[in-house]
Amino acid sequence: MSPASAFFQDIWVIVHDGVYEPAEDTFLLCEHLDVGPQDRMLELGCGCGLVTITAAKRGAQVVATDNSPLAVQNTQENVEHYKLQGRVDVRLGHLFEPIRPDERFSVIAFNPPYLPGTKGEPAFDPSWSGGADGRQTTDAFLAECSRFLDAKGRLLLVQSTLTNPDRTRQILNTQFCECSVKAERAFFFERLLLYEARRPRDRGRVKKL
Repeated sequence: MSPASAFFQDIWVIVHDGVYEPAEDTFLLCEHLDVGPQDRMLELGCGCGLVTITAAKRGAQVVATDNSPLAVQNTQENVEHYKLQGRVDVRLGHLFEPIRPDERFSVIAFNPPYLPGTKGEPAFDPSWSGGADGRQTTDAFLAECSRFLDAKGRLLLVQSTLTNPDRTRQILNTQFCECSVKAERAFFFERLLLYEARRPRDRGRVKKL
């Protein structure tokens, strides 16, 4: 069977069986990924690499990680198709495991598995399941993300109204002080939110969501 494919603007990628196929959450992130040659970006959970390639084609240097060997291979193939090997470093590992302790990024982007689901359920898929309450991966990410951002860094994180985004907002406000909903998309069963969190530019003026 031929692999699936996905499109965003002028970017076409192949999506192998077993790798998360880009959907509305992916496109929401791609549409609002304002990066350029000045940025060093980290994408966690790169899947087929659509977000990573979007950033690299805009000039950013990107480190892309995924805990699925198949996804890492898929991203690498798509990166090679666009001859972006010089701008993209693809690594295997869970969340920040493949990142050196001294590495820092101007942008960290993550579209985590955020829906409730556990192993053994008929429709379970690790690419979208965030544990029983949908927050397992998100909470693990939030516990570590701030230490990998540089002094002027920012975070882009996709969340769903199905899995308590208010908790995410509270954590981001505590860690970063500047947090907002950069974009959102409504469906009949949920709303997708793209949070943007920044380190405060002016500590005398703290903006909260």
